[in-house]
Amino acid sequence: MNSLTHRFLALFYTGLVLLVGNTHLTAQQTGAVPTRDQVEEQYTWNVTDLFESDEAWEDAFKEADGLIGGFDQYEGQLGKSGKTLLAALKHGEKTYMLFERLYSYAARKRDEDLGNTTYQAMAQRMQGLYTKLANATAFMDPEIIAVADKKLQRFIRREKDLQLYDFYLDNLRRSRAHILPKEQEELLALAGEVTSGPNNAFGMLTNADFKWGTIKDEKGNDVEMSSGRYYYFMTSGDRRVRHDAYKELYVPYRGHVNTMTAMLTTQIKRDIFYTRARKYDSSLEAALDGPNIPVSVYHNLVNTINDNLVPLQRWASIKKRVLGIKELHPYDTYAPLFPEVEKKYTYEEAQAMIKEALMPLGDKVQTILDKAFAERWIDVYENKGKRSGAYSAGIYGVHPYILINFNGTLNSVMTLAHELGHTIHSYLSNETQPYIYADYATFNAEVASTTNEALLMDYLLARAESDAEKLSLLQQYVQDIGSTFYRQTRFAEFELAAHQLVENDEPLTHEVISKLFGEMYQKYWGPEMVVDNDEALSWSRIPHFYYTYYVYTYATSFAASQMVARRIREEGQPAVDDFLKFLSSGGSDYPINLLKIAGVDMSTPAPIEATAAKMDELLDQIEAILARK
Repeated sequence: MNSLTHRFLALFYTGLVLLVGNTHLTAQQTGAVPTRDQVEEQYTWNVTDLFESDEAWEDAFKEADGLIGGFDQYEGQLGKSGKTLLAALKHGEKTYMLFERLYSYAARKRDEDLGNTTYQAMAQRMQGLYTKLANATAFMDPEIIAVADKKLQRFIRREKDLQLYDFYLDNLRRSRAHILPKEQEELLALAGEVTSGPNNAFGMLTNADFKWGTIKDEKGNDVEMSSGRYYYFMTSGDRRVRHDAYKELYVPYRGHVNTMTAMLTTQIKRDIFYTRARKYDSSLEAALDGPNIPVSVYHNLVNTINDNLVPLQRWASIKKRVLGIKELHPYDTYAPLFPEVEKKYTYEEAQAMIKEALMPLGDKVQTILDKAFAERWIDVYENKGKRSGAYSAGIYGVHPYILINFNGTLNSVMTLAHELGHTIHSYLSNETQPYIYADYATFNAEVASTTNEALLMDYLLARAESDAEKLSLLQQYVQDIGSTFYRQTRFAEFELAAHQLVENDEPLTHEVISKLFGEMYQKYWGPEMVVDNDEALSWSRIPHFYYTYYVYTYATSFAASQMVARRIREEGQPAVDDFLKFLSSGGSDYPINLLKIAGVDMSTPAPIEATAAKMDELLDQIEAILARK
């Protein structure tokens, strides 16, 4: 798969959220979720920066369809001259850039209300047109790798503009053993629309078709449940509310467990189909080969964290003791331990806090933040049918877009900071790099976002006005490590184990999946946690599992960001310069090499061990304050 294809496919991978989805929930909105037209315009994103209207989109769609036909002139010609090869690559860039803009418009409008069939259809049409494009360009990779090395170097010497593509061509030829003959590449391209079925079905089923019941809130009011409201309820200080929301969440998932099992199993079989078609030894190797990540990095993450589970289990013990409960259950995971300092923030207050916290990154970052806030790059509040969770989608030649579901909690502020990290990364990469190298690998995708979180937490801790407030912030920091570092690694370990079962022709029933998931949950949290059947079923609600071997990058990126933030604190401007250089590098080198620019070597266990040690240090601070009470 060439990097142009990878960049476009990355658009389908937006919508992933580091933390559980948040929602705007005020005293005026404790009943039904508001409709789209009830949300003030200033809190919605401005998609007219992409296209002025649906009609303009339709005109561009026709243009894109016409560009696909332009690839015919290059088929069978790429090995004849550097001029022809350059022209074909330029035509590819032009086409993919238009596709990216088209898909972004359709996806942004679709995500405003997943029940709107007009934009569902537009996004589906883009997937269909992409399949046509992939089929039309299937000849390119096989033809390029068929060019002899000496001949290709001669092309580059004679056609100086081809020098820009040197790394791209080297990377492509690195994977030549897994690029198939043209006819087989065409077949794989034709299968693309079909094999995206599990992901599409998961999104529609869970976001649009699920019917949610109601629970009683802390004041006894009937409140409609939704996946977006789940985290809000999980942070309630009322254990009865947490319990009821937790149980209600799983009603539709349990009611569709056979469908959920079929979708996940089909997704895994899809991955294995491509693995075997491209002659990789495992689905993990196939997934990591694109960004040239050694499989040892993945195994090192899982193994090192398994050797460092004590901090997470220590956190479970502290939480149980402070809550004063006989049994710790999964619905207690996000329970506030220190509700006396619970704060709510307006969206405007969150903006100001984030700007001040990121001041160490300099004026350039401040300018990007100002533009994001003022120019409506962000869709802020939940409305009926809106996609849950949060994401940032970078669009070359326009600007990034952010979807969040802001609810005023500290976690919601952290989520905004997180997605702004992605936006800063995308903006700088798109501004600095040519299109061919502007997209960064998922391995590096979470570094900026979690560095933002670390800087914001440092800012808040330095300004804590009491032990109680500091305890509340320390809890948030520890829970971030738990949910990002440990939880995502647990997901990664589960994902690998599930793929290995299918690769070994073992049956993957919902009983098998739930047993595997539940046992891992118990292993990570330890004996203090009581794991029930609902938590064992929670694999069914994780969208990450439809983005093959994605979740491990959350944990590796989090570990990397902790080292980056420490460098910024200790070294100042030189560390900031290195970090901004990394953020501006896009995909101009292999991700592990690029991360070294920021001073982090993820090929070693050191960042992982240091992050586990950081959690232990934070727990020491919590226990020291508690001991004084």
